[in-house]
Amino acid sequence: MAAERRLLPQGWRKLVLVLHLTGGVGWMGLDVGLLFLVFTGLLTESGRTAVAVYTAIGIFVPPAVVSLSLLMLVTGLVQGLWTKWGLLQYWWVVVKLVLGIVLTALVFVALLPAVGSLPAELIGTDGASGAAVRRALGAAPVQLLFPPIVSFLSLAFALVLAVYKPWGPVRH
Repeated sequence: MAAERRLLPQGWRKLVLVLHLTGGVGWMGLDVGLLFLVFTGLLTESGRTAVAVYTAIGIFVPPAVVSLSLLMLVTGLVQGLWTKWGLLQYWWVVVKLVLGIVLTALVFVALLPAVGSLPAELIGTDGASGAAVRRALGAAPVQLLFPPIVSFLSLAFALVLAVYKPWGPVRH
């Protein structure tokens, strides 16, 4: 006979849920902000604006997205392990777990390297045109377009799963 799982007390469960929602919804908001910045950087004719956009991305994206992604993943794991839903008991939880792991991994293997490829020497290009700044950045402006779209849509899908809880239990 399997040992009964210990569940979080209600107060802790609610706190972990609030932290989980904060991580996921905060990450979605970060994606929207990043998308606006990336589009601004791609479309502006002002070199000063382009420099400001890519400098801002380099400053705020790494700490914010790493913090929010890890907060969402860790609190999701805690909920899966110590709430009635379990980690591998329901298909919607399994899909959310896989999405969380894949998205968090993509932060480290795709988004952070793309942001890290932004050269620090952009400061001297603020008198140039937006096109000249983009040329100096190479492929980075276009590479930065996809992560916020992919993660926002994936996180929105995970949010829908959490609300509707489709597909029922996993059969062991």
